[in-house]
Amino acid sequence: MVIAFLFRFRWEYMRGHLSEMPIASHPIPYYYQIAGVLRRRIEAGEMAPGERLPKEMDLAEMFGVSRVPVRQALSLLAAEGVLTHKRGRGTFVREGIAKTESFRLTGLIGGKISKGKEHRMIAVEDVAPTPQLAEFFGLRPDEGLTRFRRLRLEQNTPYCYIVNYLGREIARGIKGAKFENKTMLEIIQGRLAISLGKILQTFEARIADNEIANRLSIAMMAPVFYVETFVRDKMERPLEFSQIYYPGDRHKYSVEILADSDVG
Repeated sequence: MVIAFLFRFRWEYMRGHLSEMPIASHPIPYYYQIAGVLRRRIEAGEMAPGERLPKEMDLAEMFGVSRVPVRQALSLLAAEGVLTHKRGRGTFVREGIAKTESFRLTGLIGGKISKGKEHRMIAVEDVAPTPQLAEFFGLRPDEGLTRFRRLRLEQNTPYCYIVNYLGREIARGIKGAKFENKTMLEIIQGRLAISLGKILQTFEARIADNEIANRLSIAMMAPVFYVETFVRDKMERPLEFSQIYYPGDRHKYSVEILADSDVG
């Protein structure tokens, strides 16, 4: 009975959140839009590894569509290794998704802004954190984050789309800052005299969903290079989380590694 109650509570939570992301009536197939919504919820930690998804008919009700595009979306995510179907039990978020080996580098991908690039601020807004970000920033239930959404252009062509999340106090400290030739971290260091500590970056090849395709002026499902960064200061306090999306056909990065006795 307790399990049934918890599942029902979780279902109501998901329905409320998924309904905030309506499926649009345009040329992008419904199943692809649904897959994108579910993928983002899983990446944000709102659906945990090993968690069972609602039934197809319940998902169809949440999204306001028939069961056919829902079934197609689940099949797509299963093919990507995000979901797994267990006969007689349902569809689950796959455990151990795409874990990568960690290694140390000096420097930061996306850490410098080249001259000649135009900056465009899209929005600065207070938002509720995802479970993943609430944990990283150590937020109480009543605390939120400030999100900066920006675009950098080169010769009037999108160079990258940047999303930064800061704690409210840090965000107030950089109010009015000029981003034209500086990164968010350079602004924070300059304005607040904060020294950087540990930085964790994840690099991933992705395909563009509707939002990213629109921001970067590329085709739906075109390749993008995604960089996710968690930053702490010298005292190990959480400082910033960022997401950067680069058009996959316009960027290439090289890493020089000095081999040691452990290599090969």
